[in-house]
Amino acid sequence: MTGRWEGLTRNLLRNLPIKILALVLSLFLWYHISRTGNEYLTLTLPVTVTDLPPHLELNRATPDHVTVTLKGPPGMGSQIRPERLTILLDGRDFRPGRVNLSLEPASVSLPSGIRVIRFSPPSLSLRILPLGRREIPIVPQFIGETRDQIAPIRIHVAPRLALVEGDRVLLSTLSFIKTQPIELKTLNDKNAQTITVTLVSPDPSRIRILSPKNATIKIVRSARKH
Repeated sequence: MTGRWEGLTRNLLRNLPIKILALVLSLFLWYHISRTGNEYLTLTLPVTVTDLPPHLELNRATPDHVTVTLKGPPGMGSQIRPERLTILLDGRDFRPGRVNLSLEPASVSLPSGIRVIRFSPPSLSLRILPLGRREIPIVPQFIGETRDQIAPIRIHVAPRLALVEGDRVLLSTLSFIKTQPIELKTLNDKNAQTITVTLVSPDPSRIRILSPKNATIKIVRSARKH
């Protein structure tokens, strides 16, 4: 019995300063909440831009998630669903280029009695692109070497054009859209060969290929002269 009591005493005394500090902090937190009648909750919320004009597009938000500290009555955690909360930014007055914004509590929709007291970081930067659409010729891309010498070939692309959407400035500089590389060694000895390949955006963060996603490449060998 004495040995068991001594073991229990040793366990209680182990890391005693840390245990005392934890107790003091718990008591302080309990006293603060009971005295002020408030509870604090910290969440990390995504950033969402709404009502952008149709000719504009959000390219990037930096950061795209913000840490938010909420203040409300005890038990407020049961009144909100964090997965449904977001930081909503009204994009109706946005213009192309870089937009720097200070975050406002009104950008988070919360139940009555709960409010935002802190954003971290307190501001963010948005990159807004002018949006455009164009039809651009599709050009097949070949790589590697053939296994054997081949006769001259003719290449047919179907469809010939791709509908592309994205940053209007970059879009104006594009003269064609490439396909995924076609290995020359895959070409066979047939007079005609058809290959379906995926189209490739030159910059996926700024340019989207709307239609088609794939192109059919028909390779026709010219008749050899004897």
